[in-house]
Amino acid sequence: MGLINSNTVGTALVERLGGPAWMIGLAPLLMIAGFSLGPLLNAHHLDRQHRFLPVLLRAMPWSRLSLPVIAAALWWAHTDPDRTGLALAVVMIGYLWFGVIGGLGVGAWQQVVAKTVAPAERPRLLASRYLLANLLGIAAGAAVTAILARWPGLDGYAVLHLLTLGGWAVAFVLLSRIREPAEAPAMEAADNPGLIANLRSLPGLFSADPRLRWFLISSVLVSSHFLLVGFLALHARAVVQAPESFIGVLTTAQMAGAVAGTLFAVWRGNHHGSRSLLLTARVLFLVAAIVAIAASTATAFIAVFALYGAAFWINIVGHNAMTLELMPVARRATVLAAFGAVGVPSMILAGQLGAALWHAGLPFAIIAGLSAIGLLASLLTLLPVRLDTGNGSRG
Repeated sequence: MGLINSNTVGTALVERLGGPAWMIGLAPLLMIAGFSLGPLLNAHHLDRQHRFLPVLLRAMPWSRLSLPVIAAALWWAHTDPDRTGLALAVVMIGYLWFGVIGGLGVGAWQQVVAKTVAPAERPRLLASRYLLANLLGIAAGAAVTAILARWPGLDGYAVLHLLTLGGWAVAFVLLSRIREPAEAPAMEAADNPGLIANLRSLPGLFSADPRLRWFLISSVLVSSHFLLVGFLALHARAVVQAPESFIGVLTTAQMAGAVAGTLFAVWRGNHHGSRSLLLTARVLFLVAAIVAIAASTATAFIAVFALYGAAFWINIVGHNAMTLELMPVARRATVLAAFGAVGVPSMILAGQLGAALWHAGLPFAIIAGLSAIGLLASLLTLLPVRLDTGNGSRG
């Protein structure tokens, strides 16, 4: 995914295709939004399953179909500039398709982790997985720099999407070789509601546990970082007057920060638990937003992207580990999906608010300042959430 990093490559691609400010702000959110919405559509189905890898393997090929379609549209627009509008539509729809269909397998993957890994080991396992992904992401950042320098147009972006497709093909082959142990479903089919009834039951689940409510509020507020990141790469290029290949440098910096963040998560999560990771991530997000306000050199922006990359992945590790610990087992897939679904509007709202402010010509410092306020609120609302110490975690 580093080859089509939505925060750098995605926003730059939409801008090159002539997308308006609201589309540029939406670009980093489409895949994430899709991956959050997808689990909600089949949570009622997963709650009564005993094996989950088949669900994941069925979803993967369909979601990845968008990659060659996007590449073809970009190549066509490269040869015929009159087709850039169509290519822009294909890119936006394709990214959303990738996320929603791929998201149908996210809940299945979470269930595999929940039933096979002890709570105290989950932060370390998740961080190790993300560490490998981010090491590959550093190589991807270098590849983005080289490819966009060699083909600085839409054909370069087409190559990036085709290479991403190849990476996902390798991942599919590796996943298909896993043998998942079976266990009885947490909920019998006769007791499991349908999609609509399942959605209607969610308010009761959250009202019964104050920790879930505070965690949900904090998870929504942390989306304030999308106010900052949607136009951060474009702002950095404009300030330092850098060429388009500078996007690859920023991508590499973000991936380097991600590696450092996941290494930190391996140690910190194993010794202090998932809550500690979430607190750390929110502090780093806040620092990145503040530094971005004053940044005026390439080095400063590289540091901001590195901080952001670390915060983003520490937050992911902590969030995924903490949700598995807080969720009731019998409705785990449903509550996990609800967290993702509630997060989608907050991400879109933050991204579109940033786009509106950017389009209105407001100084970037105002956008970053609003992001910092939201991140501070996210930090404060996380403080009441503490985990039970009897499950092997530290809270």
